[in-house]
Amino acid sequence: MMKKIHFLFLIFSVSLNSQTLTFGDNIENEKITKNSEIAILYNSTQKFNTSFKAKVTDVCQMKGCWMKLDIGKNKEVMVSFKDYGFFVPKDIKGKYVTVSGKAFTRKIPVEELKHYARDRGDSKIIIEKINKPKEIYSLIANGVILYD
Repeated sequence: MMKKIHFLFLIFSVSLNSQTLTFGDNIENEKITKNSEIAILYNSTQKFNTSFKAKVTDVCQMKGCWMKLDIGKNKEVMVSFKDYGFFVPKDIKGKYVTVSGKAFTRKIPVEELKHYARDRGDSKIIIEKINKPKEIYSLIANGVILYD
């Protein structure tokens, strides 16, 4: 009897550890693009639809309305959410997500960069040092899967 209880507890623990949360559209069956191919697509295609899995490097600390993802080789993707229709938890830095949506490269104006720095909770000194626009990889996500 004790072995059965221990076994059931173990199965329950494993299922809790591999939990996923979905935000926005269900993207479970999307075709995943390799991260090594994402930067190539950004550099060669004006706009494209994609899905990929990556590690969260930053997230809006005000309400989870944006996040940055590491795609390797010192490249990040800034993710916002379609029609501001959903947000992600503010404590997911370091976790992995799969995102799906419309990708494109864009130049962020100084004021918007300062806005993101305030969202991150950066100091006034850091915010004041922002003085030129920045070209970034961007994605407007239809859906997000968070791996816990």
